[in-house]
Formats: sequence, C-alpha cells, structure tokens
Amino acid sequence: MAFYPKKLRWLLLACLLFCLQNVFAQQIAKAQKQRHVATEAEIPLLVNKVENYTITIDKNNFVLKRGFDFSSIEDTLPGIEKKLKAFKLKFEQQGKKMNLRSLNSAVILLQEQSDNLNVYKKILTTYNDQLTKSNVEIKKILGDPDLNVLIPDSVLNDQLHDLLNEGRSLDTLQRQMLSKVNLLRNRLSVDLLQLHDLSSDMSYLSISKKIDMFSGEEPPLFKVKASQFQQSYAEIIVSGIQRSFKIISIFLGGKMHLVTLALLTFIFITTWLMSNMRRVRKQDNSKSVLQQVHFLRRSVLIGSLAGFFTYAPLFFANPPMSFLHLTEAFRMAAIAFLLLPFLNRSSRPVWIALLLLWLFYAIDDVLLDTAFGERWGLFIAGILLLLLCIKMLRTRLSFFRHIEESPAAKMLIIFTLAQVILSILFNLGGCLALAKIFGVSAIQCLMLGISLKVFCTMVLEAIYLQTEAYHESRFSDFINYRELQHRFLRNLWILACIVWAIGLIRNLTLYDVLMKVTDLFFHEPRSIGSYQFTFASIAIFFCIIWFSSLISSFISFFFGHEKATAGGKRSSLNSMMLLIRLAIWTVGFLIAVAAAGIPIDKLSIMLGALGVGIGFGLQNIVNNLVSGVILAFERPIQIGDQIEIGNKSGTVKEIGVRSSKIHNAEGADIIVPNGDLLSQHLINWTMQDRSKRVEFMIGVPYSTDLDQAREIIAEKLKQNENILQNPAPVIIIQDFGEYAISIRILVWVADLGVAGGARSSAMTDTKKALSDAGIQLQIRPLN
Repeated sequence: MAFYPKKLRWLLLACLLFCLQNVFAQQIAKAQKQRHVATEAEIPLLVNKVENYTITIDKNNFVLKRGFDFSSIEDTLPGIEKKLKAFKLKFEQQGKKMNLRSLNSAVILLQEQSDNLNVYKKILTTYNDQLTKSNVEIKKILGDPDLNVLIPDSVLNDQLHDLLNEGRSLDTLQRQMLSKVNLLRNRLSVDLLQLHDLSSDMSYLSISKKIDMFSGEEPPLFKVKASQFQQSYAEIIVSGIQRSFKIISIFLGGKMHLVTLALLTFIFITTWLMSNMRRVRKQDNSKSVLQQVHFLRRSVLIGSLAGFFTYAPLFFANPPMSFLHLTEAFRMAAIAFLLLPFLNRSSRPVWIALLLLWLFYAIDDVLLDTAFGERWGLFIAGILLLLLCIKMLRTRLSFFRHIEESPAAKMLIIFTLAQVILSILFNLGGCLALAKIFGVSAIQCLMLGISLKVFCTMVLEAIYLQTEAYHESRFSDFINYRELQHRFLRNLWILACIVWAIGLIRNLTLYDVLMKVTDLFFHEPRSIGSYQFTFASIAIFFCIIWFSSLISSFISFFFGHEKATAGGKRSSLNSMMLLIRLAIWTVGFLIAVAAAGIPIDKLSIMLGALGVGIGFGLQNIVNNLVSGVILAFERPIQIGDQIEIGNKSGTVKEIGVRSSKIHNAEGADIIVPNGDLLSQHLINWTMQDRSKRVEFMIGVPYSTDLDQAREIIAEKLKQNENILQNPAPVIIIQDFGEYAISIRILVWVADLGVAGGARSSAMTDTKKALSDAGIQLQIRPLN
C-alpha cells in the first residue's frame, strides 16, 4: 500500500521538472529571438559602453574588496555585548543597593559604550549607502538593453560576455555584503536599545535616590547595630577598590587617544621646564634667580607631575569619580612632596591629618555597600576635620613658609567647615548619602583649593624661569615676561575658581543636572518674529569675537611698543601688527557669522541698519577707523616718531585702530583720533632720520676781531662729540646791533633726543672759549 504513494510522488516530481524545462527553454528561445545582430553603426557605441562599464565594474570591485572593513567592529562588538550583559546582570542583582556614585559611574560607562556603538552605526550606515549606490550602478549595467545583442566580432563578443559575467558576480557579492552590513546594523540597534534602556533605568533610580536622600535611608547613628549589616567594613573596602579599578580600566579603554594627548602635553611641558632650569643653573647669578622659585627648584619632574594630575582630568568630558580619585591620589602625593619643606613646624601635623582624612573620604566615596564601621568612621572623620578647620581659623601664624598666603584661604576653610557640620548632622540623622556627599565635598574642596594654589604658583614660576633663561634672547625684546606674569596671575585665579566650582558641583552630584539644564537653555529654539535662533548660536558668535579680540590683544602685547619707545627708535612693526589685528577681527567676524548660522539675508539687513547708523551718528567713529587703516598702509607716522600736530607734540607711542597715543615731554599720554592725524597739518621730525638742527645767538663787542671769534667757536665745536661735523656747524654774522654784533651759530645733532643737552653744552663751551681768548659776550652796555 505504501508503494503507490511513493511512486506517485516520483511521477509528480518528474512532471514538474519537465514543465520547468519547457518554461526555461521558452524563456531562452524568447531571449534569443529578442537579441539582434549589431549593425556597423552600433558597434562604436557598443565599444564605448563596454569600456566605460568595465572601468565602473573594476572600480566598484576594488572598493568592495578594499574599502569595507568590518574586522574592528566584529572584534569589538562581542566585548561590548559582554560588558552590557555584566552591567545588566549587576543592576538586576544589586541595583537597589547601588549608591549615587556607583550609579553615576555606571551611567558614564554606559554612555561611553553607547558613543562607541553610535560611531560603529554611522560607519555601517555609510557602508550601506555606498554599497546601495554601487549596486544600483551595477544593476543599471546588467539591465542595459544595448548589451543584449549578437556581435559578429568574436573579440568584442568575448569582452561583452566577460563584462556581463563580472557584473553578475559583483552584483552577488554586493548583495551578500549588504546583507552582512544590515545584520550588523540590526545587531547594533538591539545593543543600543538595551544600553539606552539600562541607562534610563539607572538614571531614574539615581533621581529616585536623590529625592529620597532627605528621608533617611539608614537608622540614626546611635541606634545603628553591627548585626544590621551583612558585610564588614574591610570587605566592602576591598570590593569597592577592586570595582573602582575595573571601572577605570573600562573607562580608559576607549580613551587612549586622550591619554596619549595628555602624556604628550606632559612630556612637552616637562622638557620645556627642564631646559629652562638647566639654562638658569648655568648662569652666574643662578642662586639669586632660583631664590624666587620654590616648587620647581625642589623638583622639576615632581612639579610637572603635580601639574599633570591637575590638568589631566580636564581632557575628559565627564570621567567617573573612581578615575578622579586616582588622579587626585597621585596629585596629592606630588604636592605633599613639594610642600613639605615649606610647611611650618606647627602646620605639618595638620597637613598629614588632612592627607589621611582625604584618603579616608576618597576610599569611602567608592564603596558600594554600607557597613557599621563606615558610619562611625564618617562620624569620627567629620569631627577631626571640624577640629582641624577650627584650629586653622584660630591660628594667626602662616601655614606656609616663604609662600604668600592666598586671600581666599579663610573663606575656603569656612566653606569646608560648613559642609563638615552638615555631614555630621546628616550622619547622626541617618541620611548616609548626604553625609557622604557633604563629607567628601568638604575635604575635596579644601584639598583642591590647595592644589590649585600650588599649580598657579608653579605656572608663575615657570614664566619667571622663562624670563631668566632667555633674558638675553632677541625674541625677549618683543615679549615682556614680567608684565605677562602679572597678567597671568589674574587669569589663573579666574581659571582656578572655575575649576574649583566645577569640582564642587561634581562632588555634590549636580554635574549631570547642570549639564542638562545648560544644554536645554542653550539649545532650545527661540524666535524673534520669523527669525529662529538659539542661545548656543549667540554664545558661539560672541565667543569667537572674544577669542579674536584675545588673539589681537596678545599680538599687541607680545609685539608691543614699550621697547621701541624706550629706545627712541622708529618701528614699523606696529603698522604691520595693526593690519594683522584688523585681519584677525575681520576673519573672526566672518567665522563667527558662519559658526552661529546667521543667514546672509539677515546679515545684509544688519549691515544696512549699521549703514543708517553710520550716516546719522557714527560718522566720526567710522572716519577714525578708516583713517587707522590708511595710517597702517600709508605709514606717515610710526612708533617712536617725534611729531607735532596742532599745539600737541611728543613721541608716537601706539597707533591703534581708532586712535593713537602720543607721549609728551611732561610724561602724559595724549589720545589723538586717527582722523585728526590725516586731516590736520602734521610735522614729523623723524620721518627720514633723527638728526636735528639747533641754534643759538651770542653778542660780542664791536672791538672784537670777528674772524678770530669765528675760528675760536668753530674749533671748540669740533671738540663736542654730540655735534655732527657733516653737515658742519655754521657760524653767521647775523646783525650789527645797537650795542653788540650778533653771531648766529647753527649745529646738527645726530639724535633729537639729546638736542637740548647738546645745545646747552655748545653754548657753555662757546662762552668759555671766548672768555679764555679775552672776548666778553655783550648784549648791551654793562653800565
């Protein structure tokens, strides 16, 4: 019975194959009927197409084999998925036990992995677009009806056959590659979705814990019992440290380019400092020079390391606290070495106690679970820090020797004291999260303040070493390092305050909130009429304008006018610097407009309104600005010129964009608008050279032998070093007066800066020479 169904199946299969064979035969016959023999007129066009299509297929084949590399994605993706599973499993098992620091570190690491996956997704999207575009070209070639012809020429027919075979093979490979790309894209999309879900869950749990912080998640300190905790204090410390190193390794694994950049910066700065120190030590006055240097004199390498661990975290946007605590540990060790010789005897125990307290709070900050010993450890550490702050406030002695105290030290200690008191109170009430936050913030803010003080001092010392190492260099003629050091002090303190404020916000676990609020404030679309804008575009515009002005100011400072005016020499450098500054302003404005996304039509409206304003009220300002440009190109005056304009005279000190400065003989700086320098009569005493003619008059009696008098005066003037002999002094019989003969004496001096002294010495020498010859000067009768 079973034989017949089996035989029937074979019979049906044979019928099906026979039908398919007939269908295929009909299709082939139909295709052969559609193909026609190419005519002589079609052959050139066909040859051209075969050549172009061959080039296209070869190019796409080369790109397919060399341009699409999935190895890095395929090698990295399993590791990311493994980490994701570990994060997810840990969150499911211990999510409710995780504290704010742990949740924040986990969110940061998940964001790092999400960024990596997004980069891979963009790469795969680009591959997909390229493959799709390439495949469309190949399908267009394969579907070209002009290729479906019979060619009498066997060589061309073989080329056409090879072209179609290569095209079909490439089409198959492209479709396989597209399938592979799409599979990887789908895999990445699933991983990204899981990452976003897990990150969102952790973020919501973190928000929930922040809301519940004031409710008291633990019993009050004096009601807590050791039996309430599952692990001992030592066990959670070991597990917390191990987990911190895992977090650091994961975080740095995707940041090696930033680590390399930070290390290269450290090597460059260290080499620069060591070079300057070697040059200073070779000088004869090295001991007196190095007396002004404290930290770098003790050790350039350790000082550079202290600076490195101060600025290295700034290379990373949002590092986890475990990484920050590790860099702080190295920084505190370096600073402790540098500060040790400069601590007073009474302040050394205080400093050692602060270091130990910082170490305790740093370790406690990375703990995942709580323990009985941790609660009492926080309480004892808070009491000790409270007593230390009170001692530092009550003592009147300086904390350091040979180092100037910071004016913000007292306020910093008071702020630390306030946070310690809050930490103790929250610990007593059972709000352990708040107690840890304020305790860690207190010691971190205090130690960060000390670190920034040392860092700023070392920066100023580095500038001072540069000053002394290259004080004989020609380039130092253009740079006033001492003024640069003075200017840096204010900017360094502003930067230090910003870094300290960011550290405080991070310690209080408000950094993410601040970033979200800031991002919403700057990127939320706003409108004025039909014009759409964001505060971010406005901030970018003004930041670029400010940066342009900063570069312009640095150029003006580095290649300033003090050296030229002090030496009394002309300098064309200022005119060139003026043109460069104007170019920087112009380029900065154009870049700011482009970066801010201001439309050209809106810019034209703004320029039109500016033109109306110029026509009504800004004529003088624009006149002075344009005059400044003309002065820069035409250069009728330069820095160091002695000029007279109107009733004003003096030395040109600065040629600015809108106005210029003239330093007069009384020591005052006169601000002259550039428009006046072009519109009024200007006398330039030093346009060609600095020589000047001076003259004076004398009177001799009528009984005087004039030839003898002239010879005596000429001989005496030859002996005066300040008087030029070419052109030679001129002695003229000026007038026969009522009581005396007037003699006019004209002499030239090489530098008009000494003209007054040369004239005075010439008059003195003339009187003495005539008196020695028995010729008395006379203006009117002595009686």
